[in-house]
Amino acid sequence: MPERDLPGLLAAAATRVRGARALLARPRACCLDECVTLLREAQGYLEWLRDSLGNGGPARRDLRAQAVALAGEIRQAGILLERAARGGRHWLDRLQSSAGYTAAGACLPLRPRGRISFLG
Repeated sequence: MPERDLPGLLAAAATRVRGARALLARPRACCLDECVTLLREAQGYLEWLRDSLGNGGPARRDLRAQAVALAGEIRQAGILLERAARGGRHWLDRLQSSAGYTAAGACLPLRPRGRISFLG
C-alpha cells in the first residue's frame, strides 16, 4: 500500500471513533449494535494502518499528530462506554430491587408485604 493512503486510513478510523463517541454521548438512545460495529471498523482500519507502517517508508510527521489526537478520542469513547455500562448496571439493579424482575426479564412472584393476621 502506498504511503499516501496512510492518512486516509487514519481519517477513516477517526471518523468511526467519532461516530461511536457521538452515539455513546446519549447512552439511552444508543443503538449498541451500531456502536460496536463502528468501533470494530475503527479497529480494522487501525490494524491496517499498523500493518502498512511496517512495510512502508518513514511515516510523515503529521500522521503522528493525527494518531495522538485519535488516541485521545479513543480514551474519551472508552470513558463514555464505561459510564453507559455503569448506568445500565444501575438501571438493572433498580429494576430488580423495585419491580421484582430477574436479569433475563422474567417476573418474580409477588411477595406479600406486612403481616397476615388470622384473628382479625
